[in-house]
Amino acid sequence: MISVAEIAKAIEGDIVGNKLFSIEDICCIEKGKNNCITYLGNNKYKKYLKTCAASVIVVDNTFEIEDNDKIYIKVLNPSVSFVEIMNLFYPKIIKKSKIYNSANIHSSSKIGKNAFIGPNVTIEKNVKIGDNVVINAGSFIGCDSYIGSNTEIYSNVSIYHECKIGRNCKINSGTVIGTDGFGLTKDKKTNISIPQVGSVIIKDDVCIGGNCCIDRGTISDTIISENCRLDNLVQIAHNVKIGKGCIIAGQVGIAGSTILHDYVTVAGQVGVVDHVSVGENSVITAKSLVCKSTKKNSFLSGSPAQPHRNFLKQRLILKNLVADKI
Repeated sequence: MISVAEIAKAIEGDIVGNKLFSIEDICCIEKGKNNCITYLGNNKYKKYLKTCAASVIVVDNTFEIEDNDKIYIKVLNPSVSFVEIMNLFYPKIIKKSKIYNSANIHSSSKIGKNAFIGPNVTIEKNVKIGDNVVINAGSFIGCDSYIGSNTEIYSNVSIYHECKIGRNCKINSGTVIGTDGFGLTKDKKTNISIPQVGSVIIKDDVCIGGNCCIDRGTISDTIISENCRLDNLVQIAHNVKIGKGCIIAGQVGIAGSTILHDYVTVAGQVGVVDHVSVGENSVITAKSLVCKSTKKNSFLSGSPAQPHRNFLKQRLILKNLVADKI
């Protein structure tokens, strides 16, 4: 049980109602529960306020309160504040420092303070592991790699040789980092694989979902910059450069030597061809195919991808053509 006053203090919010009321848990706004707390992060959910059983609701500072039966906490950003509330009720489980006997760690590798190395982990030679790193069961860290402090690697992750992972990162199960890029040439009818001698550099505060594949560069490095978020089943090809704060949803494939500039959002099942540049702050909607470089602040849809308004006009024209023939 946590009082409204304690929560408001933690999120720097203003209380409207009984500050001594105690909260048992968090809940969603669609199916609220008595004695629980929820939040209104988007106005499209306002319709649930009348039926929501939650006792406390976190709202933004401009929200006009009509229902006096509930307790409100006003904050600058309800979504961000609710993350803090979730952490109050469900704090992150901190694993105690331990290195399992079944872990295979080369004598030349250096393990930082308070590290957790789980069962059957393999760490090859000359690896450097920072402080408070967690490497869960069955993961593999190749030679000459580096993992920054406070990073957590879940079970069965493979990180190939010479890769660099920053601080405060999270890499989920099944992900493979540093695989050979899909580089090849031909001699008559024979495929010849091109050696991939670059690396992968993942900077600080990057979260990578499960079963992603991030290829190493052919000569230069594949780079994922700070604060990026990758969903499950994402493919990043060799030499790709991803800027700060990018968001990439599930089943996206980005081909070789492409550049995503800062704060690009890529929705699910998007394909991006090789050697293109996507301008900063751009948004690419689901199932689009980006075939050429785009300017900053672009909003693209379709296959091939085009400005979203053009895409909608095109779909309307096609719809009318079909309707005329029926």
